[in-house]
Amino acid sequence: MRRTFFSISAGLGMHRLFALLNRNRPIVLAFHGVTAEKPGHLCNYQGKHLHLPIFTRLMEYLAKRYNPVPLGSVVDWLEKDVHLPERAVAVTFDDGYRNVLTNAAPVLERLGIPATLFVVTDFVYNKQMLWPDRLISALSLTQKESLRVETKTGAKEMSLGSQSKRIDADRCLRSRAKALPDLERVNMLDAVIGQCGVEESRLAGAWPDHEPLEPEELRQLPAMGIEVGSHTCSHGIVSHYPPEQQRRELDRSRSAIEETLGKPCAEFSYPNGAVGDFDAGTRNQVIAAGYRCAVTTVQQRVQAGVDRYEIPRYILTHNDIGVNEFGAGVSGYQSFLKNTRDQVTGRR
Repeated sequence: MRRTFFSISAGLGMHRLFALLNRNRPIVLAFHGVTAEKPGHLCNYQGKHLHLPIFTRLMEYLAKRYNPVPLGSVVDWLEKDVHLPERAVAVTFDDGYRNVLTNAAPVLERLGIPATLFVVTDFVYNKQMLWPDRLISALSLTQKESLRVETKTGAKEMSLGSQSKRIDADRCLRSRAKALPDLERVNMLDAVIGQCGVEESRLAGAWPDHEPLEPEELRQLPAMGIEVGSHTCSHGIVSHYPPEQQRRELDRSRSAIEETLGKPCAEFSYPNGAVGDFDAGTRNQVIAAGYRCAVTTVQQRVQAGVDRYEIPRYILTHNDIGVNEFGAGVSGYQSFLKNTRDQVTGRR
């Protein structure tokens, strides 16, 4: 049904119309990884890592219909009112998965699409798994049929008897973890993974595409048109940290990247990146650490006058997306439909 709807809207010219209406408002896109493995693995149930053929079709669409630019060009436009081409789009990736180098970068280089990769330095330099990957890996490998999780209202039993139940458990636990202060999040995840009974050494092998880049591989990216920015050391939500820990996360990650690349690390991405995950205090810390800009996951286009330390980005993709649906998202037509629906139904 969704594919049919967006195919019809594309045929009626709605995507072209909205691309024209939004031609002077660039869009920044956020991705995470690109996998050669077909969809279906529990560790990628969200479609966080796009299947390579899908990613290729979407990038070919961008190269044909839009003007891909580096994120830095969007910042120049915001900061200095430097000319930006109409229908400008910037491509970014978060985290530092190795499949960005092996799968995404050759596609981007072939099509002449620049990008920025924001890396979690504990992930890349110390091989510390990102906590969401650690959680879903434990849930995918465990032989347990259920978990008992302590909540503010008492213990809660979570069934793990099927793949759909494990997905439900992951969504619930991930949501809870994001809302907790850092130490409480770590303790909660350790307790859950301990109950799963999976040895820590086995977690990284649950799905090969959770593998991080090697530090020396970062040096290959600029020559392929991919700049490297920071996504903190630990991937914790920055606004949950006290100021001194925020400084460490920002300074140490930037220093590690600069030492590897031999040039400034100017761009930063807030982990999670939703409203509440950054604030005036974190903004000041990002500026003090020497970054030129910061990106969020607030789903909006970039308009003139937007704070360059709160640049919005869209996550539009999933592993069932077609080119027409993607085109509706990039053009702004999909947002128009959502906003219209929300106004009619009274949603906020």
